[in-house]
Amino acid sequence: KTRSGFISRFIIKTLNMKILITGSTGFVGKHLIKKLKDHEITEINSNNFTSMWSLEKNSFEVIIHLAVKTAAGGYCQEHPGEQWIVNSSINADMLAYWAQYQQRATMITFGSSCGYSNDVEKIEKNYLKGEVEKGYEVYGNIKRNLLVGLNALKKEFQMDSYYLIPSVFYGPEYDIKDKHFIFDLIRKIVTAKNGGEEVILWGDGTQERELIYIDDAVDLIIACINNTNAPKMFNLSSGNTYTLKEYAQTICDIVDYDYDLIKWDINAFVGSPSKQLFNTYLQDYKFTPLKKGLKNTIKYYEDSINSSK
Repeated sequence: KTRSGFISRFIIKTLNMKILITGSTGFVGKHLIKKLKDHEITEINSNNFTSMWSLEKNSFEVIIHLAVKTAAGGYCQEHPGEQWIVNSSINADMLAYWAQYQQRATMITFGSSCGYSNDVEKIEKNYLKGEVEKGYEVYGNIKRNLLVGLNALKKEFQMDSYYLIPSVFYGPEYDIKDKHFIFDLIRKIVTAKNGGEEVILWGDGTQERELIYIDDAVDLIIACINNTNAPKMFNLSSGNTYTLKEYAQTICDIVDYDYDLIKWDINAFVGSPSKQLFNTYLQDYKFTPLKKGLKNTIKYYEDSINSSK
């Protein structure tokens, strides 16, 4: 892959860096650790989150804060209280630890597209304008509050951070029980191809979604480590959306399943409305083509289910 524009200014440092990663066992965390294997990594996961308080003071150059409690498939709507309690605690602990023990470290962390209002263009300067996306009020506000905290620490203590607002990540090595739309589509279509139940998808298929391949996401996260002139807040977005029908058709083509057999349930819960993040700073980045990314993801899923038989 060639890299130009935004990404061309970023070169991965060859010097060993000390990096703290929270949420290290999650989808993004696993891929980041592989890519950063030449650096000195300290991992914090959900089972030992508070263990960071015992780490040496001013020992890290970078903190990548990935830890979060959420899930697709209705979790945000069914467990708003749990989501607020867990994530508010995680973020408060993380920022307090950072301010007290690791002020020299650069923080890289994440917002959410649902932090945007339904009524604004999804461009960075509008992120805190209006109410967060309807149906995702708790999670959207948790992510906004994280940004407020970063800005507060920068103002008082001159602490440095990057806040990335991602579209949906996809790619190999995901949890095959993950209910994000693209994994659900793959699971249902591959199951039907293998003689399982028929494919019934939600809505009418015209709602649009955006994806970013995990290797691209990791490249861009790492880029923030190495250049102080990078934008401090940006949409981690390819800028390309497709309808669910288009995603389903592409998956069917890859696995050789008859797309016309798919049924659409117009009364089913469809989640977020169609939305697109503006690709403000990444227009010259060469993202992984959708079909290639889906082929790799589908192969991982098929290999996983075959190995479990």
